[in-house]
Amino acid sequence: MSLFNFFSKNSRQQFLKFSPQSGDWHVVTWNFDLKDSSERLWNIEVHGKEKKSIQWSRRAVEAISFFEQDKVQLYHKVKKDRQDYVGLMNLAIHATLKHCLESHHEFLTTPVSGAMTSDYQNEARALQWIQASFGTLTRALDQFAQRDDLIFTCAFFSGREPETKAQVLRILAFNLDIFCYFLEDFSLQIAIFDDKNLGHGVAKTPSFQQIIKVTKPQIYDEIVKLMHRIANVGEIR
Repeated sequence: MSLFNFFSKNSRQQFLKFSPQSGDWHVVTWNFDLKDSSERLWNIEVHGKEKKSIQWSRRAVEAISFFEQDKVQLYHKVKKDRQDYVGLMNLAIHATLKHCLESHHEFLTTPVSGAMTSDYQNEARALQWIQASFGTLTRALDQFAQRDDLIFTCAFFSGREPETKAQVLRILAFNLDIFCYFLEDFSLQIAIFDDKNLGHGVAKTPSFQQIIKVTKPQIYDEIVKLMHRIANVGEIR
């Protein structure tokens, strides 16, 4: 029996054991930082007491790799049973995103003290700006849903940031770098950087920044809708 055959028998069990709830920092990426544009790579990471991750790579062959602490535990070449594994990997991605997005429910429903009339006015304008900007992103995403020749690149980070320990949700999609900070006073800080024609992380000043006190659920709902669209477009097919 070959080593790869041994791995095949256990890979479905590895999916079943994968739990987003076990970590406090989560990463999901789609073709992010590819060294070779002919490759495709879907990646999920859960950082807790240990770092566990799943990678689906599409190179000369399609393969799934399961890692613990960056060491390969199982490897499986995907062949005839492809659709079974496509479903399992897509489910793992959706489950991870769902866990992250829903983990802030209590924060979003906790009132922020000291809200003023000016907060309502500023946040109403903020919501309009976000809806317009995310609408542009959604229209761009629609092109990827219809064309197989386009390379979809995106990254999602959520949880307690390992270095700063801040509670953060971050999305890198197209030219936008979107940060949500969940502050100790239960206000939500949004900062959006536009890296158009520059490359990710180059812009140092946000194009948009706002502290959200009153309309947290409405603003966050736009984040959820955007991520739902990204997750659907980014599915393995």
